[in-house]
Amino acid sequence: MFNSKIVSKHLKDTGAYPLILNQNNSGLSISAENGQLLISGSPCDLIDIADLLVSLALSGENVGQHWHLDELTLIAEQSPIGELIIERDD
Repeated sequence: MFNSKIVSKHLKDTGAYPLILNQNNSGLSISAENGQLLISGSPCDLIDIADLLVSLALSGENVGQHWHLDELTLIAEQSPIGELIIERDD
């Protein structure tokens, strides 16, 4: 599957992409508590996951196409949940 970077490209083209100078882009932190899933990250981290979600939605691949996110991709090393799988179901 491809990662088209549609969101980040649009934001850069329109001048709306956040300044990176003072941001901690150490990855997303994911935790679960009391039936809630919390995903937190810098603006750039959140844009990166938005790019992956849009790419998955537009991939045109078969049901079951998915992204694995972990410490080697977008998940912070100190994240309580170290892996996230996002799957397309139709």
